[in-house]
Parts: sequence; C-alpha cells; structure tokens
Amino acid sequence: MTPGHPGFDRQRFREGDSALFRRLVLELSPRMLALIRCYVSDDDQADELLQESWIQIYRKRTRFSGKGSFAGWALAVSRNVCRMSLRGGTGVVRVSLHEHGDISDTAEGPAAQLARRRRAKALYEALAKLTKRERQAIVLRLLEGRRTAEVSELMGIKEVSVRSLVHRGLGKLRRVKSLKRTITETEGLQ
Repeated sequence: MTPGHPGFDRQRFREGDSALFRRLVLELSPRMLALIRCYVSDDDQADELLQESWIQIYRKRTRFSGKGSFAGWALAVSRNVCRMSLRGGTGVVRVSLHEHGDISDTAEGPAAQLARRRRAKALYEALAKLTKRERQAIVLRLLEGRRTAEVSELMGIKEVSVRSLVHRGLGKLRRVKSLKRTITETEGLQ
C-alpha cells in the first residue's frame, strides 16, 4: 500500500503508525538502497545510510505534504542523508526501535547477499565506464525512479535526449562482459 495508493492514510503516516511504517520500509527500501549505492560502494555503509534515511523520514514525517509522491520525497531524504554523510555531516544516529514492536526478519541468506553484492559491484564498475551524462541519466531515471520530464529538467536537456542517453548507456552496459558474466554466475545463488 504505497503512498499515492487510495488506501494510503497520510494521517496514520504523520502519527507514526508502526504497521504502516513497516510496510513502507519493506516496499521502498530496495529503491532507496539503489540510490544510496550510487553514493557509497561499501554495503555496510549503505545499510547504515538506509537506516539513517528511515530515521530521518520518521522524524520529518509531519513535513510530508502529500502533494507529491511519497517515494520521491523518501528518495530526496535519502539523497540528503548521503550528501551529509559525504560532507562529514552529523553522522549516523542510532535509536531504539523496541517501542515499534517486532519487525520480521526478511533478510536474504548469505548466498543471496553475496550474489547481490557481486552484482552491485559489477554494476558500479560498469557504470563507471559510461560517460558522466549517460551515468547520470541512468541513475536518475532508472535507479532513483524519476520521470523522464524530471530528469530532463534536472539535467537541463530535452526529454528525447534523456531517453537517448539512457538507451545508449544501457546498450553499453549490455556489452560489458564482466557484468554479463557476474549476472550469469550469480543467478543460481539467489
């Protein structure tokens, strides 16, 4: 039940409803982690930044106006957390979540974690081979999930140019042998 969905209750969100937050964490964490990994390559640091992002989302929940997409707002909070971390900002803050009840363990097994990390590493290495504009377009459009019009505005180029950069960049990524090999090798480990 994502924000923007008719069943999303903004009032419950603003009040900090723990069941709603658990659902949001499960639904949005993969997208947020993809964004965070654009800033850091260390999985432990990415996990810490994801946790800090959710803490900030919880603390700033009354600031979400509901006018835009919640996912976009959550990604913006994550991006700010990453930028503050890179600038040596306040750092990661630990808080107790015991008052929110048990959160089921949906963690991947060790083999799946290893496979995901190997794929992520191969993807980062492959993205590094793209031009800056291709990489930026792919990160904004595909990893952050922004609309083409929004990417166009952020990059200061036409929408057709965004689509062209993404298409060209994906074509280059498909030809990176080390990425193909890593994906093939890790498919059975999930």
